[in-house]
Amino acid sequence: MLKSVTLEEDEELVSFDIVYLYTNVPVMEAIQVCADLLYSGRYEAPPVDKETFIKLTKIASCDVVMLTHDGFYKQTDGLAMGSPPAPHLANGWLSQFDNQIKRDAKLFSRYMDDTIRDIKRDGKQAKLAELNNLHPSLKFTMEEEDDSGELAMLDMKVINDHGQLHSTWYNKPTDTGLIMNYHCMAPKRYKRSVVSGFVYRIYRACSDWTRFHISLQRAKKVLERNQYPPAFYEPIIEQAINNILSSSDKTAAGPASETPENSPTVPKKQLFVQYRGKASEDFARALHNIDAPCNTVFTMRKLKSVLPSLKPAVDKKWRGSVVYKLNCSRCGACYVGQTDRHFCTRLTEHQQRQDQPVYRHFARCRAKLDMSSTEFLAATTRSVTYLETLEALWIDELKPKINTKEEYKQRQLTIRLSSGF
Repeated sequence: MLKSVTLEEDEELVSFDIVYLYTNVPVMEAIQVCADLLYSGRYEAPPVDKETFIKLTKIASCDVVMLTHDGFYKQTDGLAMGSPPAPHLANGWLSQFDNQIKRDAKLFSRYMDDTIRDIKRDGKQAKLAELNNLHPSLKFTMEEEDDSGELAMLDMKVINDHGQLHSTWYNKPTDTGLIMNYHCMAPKRYKRSVVSGFVYRIYRACSDWTRFHISLQRAKKVLERNQYPPAFYEPIIEQAINNILSSSDKTAAGPASETPENSPTVPKKQLFVQYRGKASEDFARALHNIDAPCNTVFTMRKLKSVLPSLKPAVDKKWRGSVVYKLNCSRCGACYVGQTDRHFCTRLTEHQQRQDQPVYRHFARCRAKLDMSSTEFLAATTRSVTYLETLEALWIDELKPKINTKEEYKQRQLTIRLSSGF
């Protein structure tokens, strides 16, 4: 794109950034815009109708409860930064303004709230004013080229050399240069990925090999400051460059032959193993050698996992994805259940559903059914299936008298292996 654009003397590059995009997105409006885009016929629609999609997105994005040092707050509008639907909703909502931002620009590119385009020097302020009138929730700021004709855009620096555009790798001034240390307790392949990741990122950011070489020298200094020896990173860099060149040759030669449709493919599961050094590497290698139907994913314990959290503890009633036990203070009987919602919501259901065994038992014993009678047995951030498995294990161990559903008591855990395992 840069090579195909030549700027005139009265033109330059500018970037527009949006102030606090996520928290200023009007959620209901964004949901409607994204639903209209998704069901416009241009994309493959999801397996639900439009009204159901809108309802599900509201559940996922509205009335988000946040924990702060001052207590709990309910978000009345805007998107939460860590919410999975948030980037898609924000990006879809912003896409409706792309044509107005671009107008007559030769060069235009937007990544979320960062936009770059060319513009005439005497029209910059007028364009900024126009953008700030697009929507009450949008406030744009503008960054211009510096005296050298350079402008930062994400991890690239775009250079305007008398109308000819080039690019190179860029790091923000606040970049600390800290990456995974070479001597940390982590698999070697993760460290190799750190090195090769530098090469591919720099290759994508640089418009010519000279700037690629200069940027790569900077990356090597970062690696050495994090104790990576040249004997480790040099062969990886060389291999990554060879892969880039061979990939370019294949693209120039045309598409490769496709894999036959009848070729057998065995779906593989992900096997999570906590990394413990060489023994873990040997275990993963042994699974690979016998062609086991799984991919080994190493997980690592970080220092923060053994240190106390600085955040205030989440109030009991707002906990979610837990296995809980309700204790009857009169007869000592108990009930074991699980919920992936806020626990206060599930407890309210127990207190109100008179046809359920929990309500009947506590009413018969005249025992209190509240937070004081509750004990959490387990918690997880994994899937609902994982939560149900934890519930089944606790039911099998405690054999609670109030639980009446036999299917939960009869669950058995099995490990299924293929014939070639």
